[in-house]
Amino acid sequence: MNNLMVIDGIEVRRDVHGRYCLNDLHRAAGGEQKYRPKYWLDNKQTRELIEQLFTEGGIPPSEQNQSVSFFQGG
Repeated sequence: MNNLMVIDGIEVRRDVHGRYCLNDLHRAAGGEQKYRPKYWLDNKQTRELIEQLFTEGGIPPSEQNQSVSFFQGG
């Protein structure tokens, strides 16, 4: 990751595909334990968003499968 954005003094890295580092975004948002990326699916708003996307057709699928990737140490 080498493209930087700064939010409230916190550097938020992006990878070569333009994806933002969730850990950096979490720190920029204040770093509260309950908002850590690993708890994202437990969030009520997240569950409501997922339900709405499934109910209303949501975002059309990509024309190609895209892998999810991560790196340790963020």
